[in-house]
Amino acid sequence: MHRRDTQIRVSRLFWKSNRRVNPLPPRHLTVADVCADLGIARSTFYDWRAKQRGPKCIRLPNGELRVRATEYERWLEQQEESP
Repeated sequence: MHRRDTQIRVSRLFWKSNRRVNPLPPRHLTVADVCADLGIARSTFYDWRAKQRGPKCIRLPNGELRVRATEYERWLEQQEESP
């Protein structure tokens, strides 16, 4: 197993409590991180993004997208249904 694969698995498993082995949570999440956390396909994420229903993203100079961890948490809280 490659080191990167191990790091990804560890970060995904640990994020619900602190997101990484490092006590500081990441500032930005990848699309893959968000999709894995929500259990959705990448295409679903992009559909939501096109309909402006997903979390706000940052486009990096290389064209990749990132989601601020704080924005992701805020967006998740907005998705909660009222009792």
